[in-house]
Amino acid sequence: MSFHLSITPSRSEDAEADYTCPMHPDVVQKGPGSCPKCGMFLVPKDNKAEEEHSHDHSKMGHAGMDHGDMDFMSMIDVTKDLPRSGDGLPMEWIDAPFGPFFPGLASGLLLTFTLDGDTIAKSKVSAGTGDKSLLPASPTGTAHFVEHLSQQEPLAPVAYRLLACKALENAAGIEIPDDIARARAGALERERMASHLNWLALFGQQTGFNWLIRRAARLQLIIQQAPVPEIIMQRPALEALIRRLYKTPLLKARMAGIGHLSPDATLRGPVARAAGIGEDARSLDKTWTALGFVPTGRTQSDTLARFYVRLDEILQSLSLIEEAGTITIPELTSMDKVTAKGKASVETARGLARLRVTLEEGKVVAAKLETPSTHHLGLIEPLCDQQELGDALVTIGSLDLSPWEIQS
Repeated sequence: MSFHLSITPSRSEDAEADYTCPMHPDVVQKGPGSCPKCGMFLVPKDNKAEEEHSHDHSKMGHAGMDHGDMDFMSMIDVTKDLPRSGDGLPMEWIDAPFGPFFPGLASGLLLTFTLDGDTIAKSKVSAGTGDKSLLPASPTGTAHFVEHLSQQEPLAPVAYRLLACKALENAAGIEIPDDIARARAGALERERMASHLNWLALFGQQTGFNWLIRRAARLQLIIQQAPVPEIIMQRPALEALIRRLYKTPLLKARMAGIGHLSPDATLRGPVARAAGIGEDARSLDKTWTALGFVPTGRTQSDTLARFYVRLDEILQSLSLIEEAGTITIPELTSMDKVTAKGKASVETARGLARLRVTLEEGKVVAAKLETPSTHHLGLIEPLCDQQELGDALVTIGSLDLSPWEIQS
């Protein structure tokens, strides 16, 4: 047996009686109808109850309790200063922290969103990795400086080791033989592959694709320390993974059209190349041009385009490693006690990094570092403004920020 309760006003109701909204008592009209604010059916106004309420207050006043100066606020008055959501209803904003350990985002990234329902009203981001100094002491030895800089960025130690070596060698006027330069390039491309695979695993964690987590993480673990022949053996597995990603319709539907960026000078690495900006430090390096490097890219400049650029670069790095034929972790060559300034640029997995150093008697006395994540940090607030929470998190993930390389 079921019961149905109708709240539709009957024809017998007095069309001349006062009706009001249960949620908006300021709405009063003659006869039944719907509330123009929320759509609820109006109900008869209980004038008798109001009269009794007033009478009770009069009697209480005789007892010495004067309510004439008290303010009784309606819900409209109470909520009039609250922010409104898209449907006009009042919302109470809440601050919600994400990080420093949140699925799909790099560990150490501190995000705080001010939420209006599931929409982001404001955002704040910072790195939770603490203050970092480029110089452990001043002055510091060149070899110590190389080790220190490589440890500053645990997500890209090879790239920053190479950057330090190149800047110091530039200061000393040292030319690196072609075979060593090719081996260094092979090491950097191996790190790029491993970094992009790690990003894919994080993306799989964020979007709930467990198969992507397993396959990308497995390939990353194999490649990150593997010699050239073993890396080349992974080509079939890498190509199969990328084919499946291109054929997964839910991924395209999840990322297309969100996180759009206008091309400008602040963009670096895959983020820039996904926006049609072909800037890549490898294009100006004779070692990479000799290996046949040509920048890859897209033009849509959304989250999906950044996803595709990284897929393309995984296979591109594999081909560059195969062409180089060797991998050697960068080591600083022997240097005299020079006094000079040097500079270098390296295309890390996240984009262009620049370093300037000052040497005095063979000691590093000053250093200045520019990193891609520092440049991209400022993109978060405009990208997230008025976006749904899920879209904003996927968009931030597509930037591939490293908290370790964010400079204050």
